[in-house]
Amino acid sequence: MSSKTTQNDLLKAGERAVVIEINGSIEFQQYLLANGISLGSILTKNYSPNYAKLVNLTIGGKMLSIRRSDFNQLVTIKL
Repeated sequence: MSSKTTQNDLLKAGERAVVIEINGSIEFQQYLLANGISLGSILTKNYSPNYAKLVNLTIGGKMLSIRRSDFNQLVTIKL
């Protein structure tokens, strides 16, 4: 069962999700596109401690760390 997630803190380590919407500035969207994240991209959330201000992702076999506030601008559906 898939569910729309706007609070990406609900994703746990090892879970996969599909990006359905990207909120934020044009520069932020271009940064994500340069790193392989666009609409329809499948990402996997890696372990990152709750006190850290970074979220670790794997997308297309490449690991990426982004700020938690930026990660929360992605709207995803958990797979």
